[in-house]
Amino acid sequence: MEKDLEKLDSLIVKQAVRDVASKDVNLSKKALSYFNSLEFITLCLRNKIDVYKVQTSINELSDYPLLSRKKMSNDIAKVIDNLFVGGDI
Repeated sequence: MEKDLEKLDSLIVKQAVRDVASKDVNLSKKALSYFNSLEFITLCLRNKIDVYKVQTSINELSDYPLLSRKKMSNDIAKVIDNLFVGGDI
């Protein structure tokens, strides 16, 4: 059950990262606000992830041009896989 929750959490975060990199400005803004929400902080605490580091990285990601954001969001997705369940997703 715990592994299932970790997998679900990782999928949520990966989608939010991809949404930050979206060319849809509204979707990107909503995703950015998720990373500052209580729900995200709770997710990080549950998975023993440094909230501040993730928030800082995501804010920096949002400052890049669209094409760079797309590439970087894919790189971040790989890191998320390793962070949550050691790449077993």
